[in-house]
Amino acid sequence: MKVAIVDGYVDEPTCLGVPPFISTYVRYCAGALVKAGIPQEAIYYTTVDQLRREPERWKALKEADAVLLITGMTVPGRYLGGRPITKEEIERIGELPTYTAIGGPVKFGFTLKGGTRAESLNLESFNLFISGDPELAAFHIGRALVGGEALPEGEFTLKRSARFVDEVAPLGAFIVKQHFYYPFVICEVETFRGCERRHHCSYCTEAFYGKPDERSVEGIVKEVEALYGEGVRYFRIGRQPNILGFKALPAEGEFPKPNPKVIRELFERIRSVGEIKTLHIDNVNAGTIKAHPAESREALEAIARLDTEGDVAPFGLESADPEVIRRNFLKVDPEGIKFAVKVVNEVGAFKERENGLYKLLPGINFLVGLPGETKKTFQKNREFLEAILDEGLLVRRVNIRQVMVFEGTPIAEMVKRAKTKHRREFEKFKEWVREQFDLPMMRRVFPVGTVIREVLLEAHDGGHTLGRQIGSYPVLVRIPEQLPLFKTVNAVVVGHRERSVIGLPTPLNVNEASVKLLSFIPGISRKTASDIVLRRPFKSKEELLKLFPQLESFKEHLTV
Repeated sequence: MKVAIVDGYVDEPTCLGVPPFISTYVRYCAGALVKAGIPQEAIYYTTVDQLRREPERWKALKEADAVLLITGMTVPGRYLGGRPITKEEIERIGELPTYTAIGGPVKFGFTLKGGTRAESLNLESFNLFISGDPELAAFHIGRALVGGEALPEGEFTLKRSARFVDEVAPLGAFIVKQHFYYPFVICEVETFRGCERRHHCSYCTEAFYGKPDERSVEGIVKEVEALYGEGVRYFRIGRQPNILGFKALPAEGEFPKPNPKVIRELFERIRSVGEIKTLHIDNVNAGTIKAHPAESREALEAIARLDTEGDVAPFGLESADPEVIRRNFLKVDPEGIKFAVKVVNEVGAFKERENGLYKLLPGINFLVGLPGETKKTFQKNREFLEAILDEGLLVRRVNIRQVMVFEGTPIAEMVKRAKTKHRREFEKFKEWVREQFDLPMMRRVFPVGTVIREVLLEAHDGGHTLGRQIGSYPVLVRIPEQLPLFKTVNAVVVGHRERSVIGLPTPLNVNEASVKLLSFIPGISRKTASDIVLRRPFKSKEELLKLFPQLESFKEHLTV
């Protein structure tokens, strides 16, 4: 008996499953199969990228008793670690000569690009279309296989509970070892699913999951313990629309009142599991911070004390235009976002840091193509960001996306085309952000000399190697040399680009480094770098500095 789980990747407002991230879905499905009686060794997991690179994996799918495909993108993204499954690849899996099922956010529709309307796929070739929850479907599939019963056919509509998740999540931890990024995988960890607001943002698919269904602290910690036991050291508390809404206190109004005690307990217990390298968050509702500043500050202080450096609290501003905010039921106005940015700066941008990363910084999301948008919208967005710069605030990153439209969301009834009508203004705004906001902000957040630890080298780009820390919205590090991939290095920042930093491995062995790498050391010209190479080898750092005193300010990053 064998069951195959195919990871076509997911990206939702509250869940990311593109490498190095591994989503909750595939882990829960593996755990549900175990709960149903399928042995771990009978559960085969593969990503779509592995299918592309290793065609022999298709044989394993053909020989399986059941194949479960998990996929779906409901927010647009650009990915370094993997490429989401295509429509043609979905069709190929559906045509396999075995039992096939498909589930995940793809049930809402299929699209891979912002500025588009999702289409409904013809999935008749699949035996089972899961419009409910894949993990519950996996349990029923597994139970049928174990009992020799008929496998479910047609449409699966049942939905799981948070209690069910608490039970199966630890059981599915073993599957991470089959991921091609392992051990450099970061696991999304769910606190709750569903939208806490009465008036949902017009474009968001999270409302489809209903009201929040919260997991227990005990269940979350047991999942982290199980993942840690399988070798996972990187975690993001991300499968929720608002971390400050977890186990919220009673409150009137639109926004939940944070429960600092529970949030502190959750993060303390996770940190006590072991030597965790990354503990980050995703999704913070700035409206909650504005509505309940004291409780929000206390909760964020607990997170900033207990998380790991380089963490990001993303805020969904989407638009600084009051009319766009009103028509799309957005969460908060620009002043509310600015207030939230200040609060996160105060609790997360620790002044006592040495040469590492800031502990916790805000991120800002813009969404283009929303109803009510005019040419002036982009000017208002720009004015908001100018105010952030003028006030000396720190922002880790600005995301500018184009809306994806899914049937059933309010925006589907409000627009015919997903793209903005004001393409020229949009492109000018995007260009301004990259050149006039991102570049100076990168210099503030990652000043020269900043050390970014454990950068995973993931890809080559010409003569450069691209790498990132394993975390939430990590900065892209460009090392001006081709280095072996899937190794980690510490990197010191020596320069900046609009969306990345230029880094050198630290410590840098001067007796071995290329002229090219040496020429990127601050204050070292190409000629001086050549002179250094001609005088090699150096017996000691003292000898090196005596001959080349211009290296003095960089000496802590050098070795011989």
